[in-house]
Amino acid sequence: MRLRCRYLAGSRAIRGVSRVHNHASQYLISAWRGEFVDAATERAFRAHSEPLMARALRRAVLVWALLVVLFGALDYPALGWTAEFQVLFGWRLATGLILVFFYFQIRRKPALATAGYAVTAVEIFGSVLFFLLYFLRHDIVTWVIGVVAVSLLALFMYIPNRVYLSLLAAGFIIAGMLFCVAINGFGIETLVGLTFMLMLPTVVGFFTALRWQVAQRQHYALLMQVMTVNSDLQSEVRRREALEVELKRQATTDPLTGLFNRRQYEMLFQRERERCNRLHQQMSLCIMDLDHFKRINDEHGHDVGDAVLRHVAQQLSCSLRHSDVVGRFGGEEFVLVLPDTCLEQAVAVLNRLREDLAATPVPVNGQLLRVSATFGVTEVQEGDAELEDILKRADRALYEGKGAGRNRVMTA
Repeated sequence: MRLRCRYLAGSRAIRGVSRVHNHASQYLISAWRGEFVDAATERAFRAHSEPLMARALRRAVLVWALLVVLFGALDYPALGWTAEFQVLFGWRLATGLILVFFYFQIRRKPALATAGYAVTAVEIFGSVLFFLLYFLRHDIVTWVIGVVAVSLLALFMYIPNRVYLSLLAAGFIIAGMLFCVAINGFGIETLVGLTFMLMLPTVVGFFTALRWQVAQRQHYALLMQVMTVNSDLQSEVRRREALEVELKRQATTDPLTGLFNRRQYEMLFQRERERCNRLHQQMSLCIMDLDHFKRINDEHGHDVGDAVLRHVAQQLSCSLRHSDVVGRFGGEEFVLVLPDTCLEQAVAVLNRLREDLAATPVPVNGQLLRVSATFGVTEVQEGDAELEDILKRADRALYEGKGAGRNRVMTA
C-alpha cells in the first residue's frame, strides 16, 4: 500500500512537472518579434486583444486622416493653385479617403487590427506623402524631415501593429527619404547624418514597442495560467463534491437495490420516531419477505434473483410516500418505516402494495416471473425501548404469515 501511494505521488509529480514544462514552452516569447513562439498561443492572444486593438487603431486612423487634411491647408498659401499643389492635394485626398475606408473596414473586420498586414500597407502608402512633400515643398524640407522623425516614433508607439511589421514600414520610410535626399545631389556626409537622425526615433520606438508588446503577452500568459489554475481548482472541487456525494450514497444505500442500508434506515427511524412522539403521531414498522426467493435463485440463477430484488425495490420506492423509509434488511427481506400511520392504515397500505407487487411480474429471459411477498407489521409503542424490539415483533408477525400460507399481511 505504501509503495502504491509513493507510485501515485510520483506519477502526479511527473504530470505536474510535465504541465509546467508545457506551459513554459507554450508561453515562450520571441526576443525580437515580441510574439509568442507557439503559433496557436499567438492566435489566441490576438483574438483576446482584438477588440482593444481595433478600437485603438480606429482612433489612430481618424487622427491620422485629420492631420493629413489639416496640414494640407498650409500648402495653398505657399504654392497657390499650381500643379504642385494639385498633386499634393490629390495625394492628401487619396490618403484621407483610404484612411476613412480603412476605418470602416476595421469596424467590419476587427481582425485586420491584429493581423497587421493591412495596417502596414496603409502606413507605407501614407508615407509616400512625405516623399512628395520633400520634392514639392522645398521651403520646408527641414520641417518635413523633422515630421518624418516624429512620425517614425508614432509609427511604433501610437499606431497599434505587430512590432516587426512596424519596423518594416519604418525601414521603407527611411530608405525612401534617403533615396530622395540622394537623388537631390547631397553628399555622403548628409546621408550618414540623416540616417542617424532617422534611426534614433526608429530604435527608440522599436524597443519601446517591443517591450510593451512583450509585457502585454506576459500579462496574457499570466492571466491564462491563472484561469487554467482556477479551472483546475473548480474541476477538482466538482470532482470532490461528486466523490463526496458518491461516498455518502455508498455509505447510506444498499449497492444492489439502491435502498437505504441498515445504518441509514435505523438513523431515519430514530429521527421519525422523535418527530412523531413530539407531534403525538402514530408510526408503524414492517418487515417484508419475498416468497420462495430461494427457489427463484435455484431455478433461474442469482442474476435473475438480483433482477427481482431491484424490481421489488423500485416498486417499493414508487408506491410509497417520500416521507416513508424503505431499506434492505438483508437477503430478500426489506424494512418499511411508515411515519404518521396507525396499524390499521399500515395494513391497508401494505395490502395495496402486496397486490401491486403480485400484479407486476418481472420480465426474465423472455418470460414473466410473478413475485409475491409476506408482510409482518407492528405499530411502534411508547414503551418500545429499542428498534430491535420492534423488529423482533414485526418479524414474529412475518413468520406467522409465512406459516399461514404466505402472500399476506400479518400484524403484531
